[in-house]
Amino acid sequence: MELLSGKPVSERIDRFVRSAVNEDEVALSSFLIGADPSSIIYSRSKLRKGESLGIDVRVRDYPPDVGECRLIEDLDRDASDEHVSGIMIERPLPGGLSLDRLMERVPPAKDVEGLHPVNYGKLGLGSFRFIPPTPLGALLMLRHYGIETSGKDILVIGRSPNVGRALAQLLSMKRPWANATVTLAHSGTGDLARWVGRSDIIITAAGRPALVRGDMVRDGTVIIDLGINSTGDGSIVGDVDIPSMEGVDVRVTPTPGGTGPVTVSSMFLNVAVARTRELYGKLPETDRMITEIYGG
Repeated sequence: MELLSGKPVSERIDRFVRSAVNEDEVALSSFLIGADPSSIIYSRSKLRKGESLGIDVRVRDYPPDVGECRLIEDLDRDASDEHVSGIMIERPLPGGLSLDRLMERVPPAKDVEGLHPVNYGKLGLGSFRFIPPTPLGALLMLRHYGIETSGKDILVIGRSPNVGRALAQLLSMKRPWANATVTLAHSGTGDLARWVGRSDIIITAAGRPALVRGDMVRDGTVIIDLGINSTGDGSIVGDVDIPSMEGVDVRVTPTPGGTGPVTVSSMFLNVAVARTRELYGKLPETDRMITEIYGG
């Protein structure tokens, strides 16, 4: 078993982001509504990361009973702020708020999560503006470690719109970093082990601990684990049962230390993409891995 660390990939993305934003005044506006613990942790991690990259992260903190009109007013303000290059809305939202209505107030050019109906539709058509950060991180992990996808059988486990379904669409595109035969599995898939055993690459984002075990995979398989699960003792694990992979010829991302930091860096990569396209019309040619996916 070989563990694929996310640290060198995250650091590589961060270097590109610093070169792209340079000394430009760039801000990311994050809407944090309520007190969901995971959202609070994610917001704090973005604050630290933004400071290290020279990007101003503006966390807009609201009580769970905030009115939708207030949120729309603030979204419209950030939409017209020339220094705000990215806007994101932390999830889950408190009951009574509509993510769809709020996302429609985010300009597609500032939708760094790729969830605006226009951006999501463009992704489905193969002409994406942004790739959602978690799928983007998975693609960059594969490219950084030189893992070929063209002509491979890839199993994506999980069908959320911003992760599983997006990945299935992306990996089936006729692109150098994709061009795979993709199977999308989910909670309704029967005999998951059969699909796991026939796949060259497995990307799991199901949110179920020990979903993929060593006795299910074949030698030579690559596994990208996007799952995040809390255990009874407070630790974090992915969807892959790492101990069961001992003695199996696989390459797998650990949790923690795998895809998590890459996802955060990919969010800021989208902010840098938004800013440089707005100011210069193209990205700097400083890392082919990134420009190959996003174009120059």
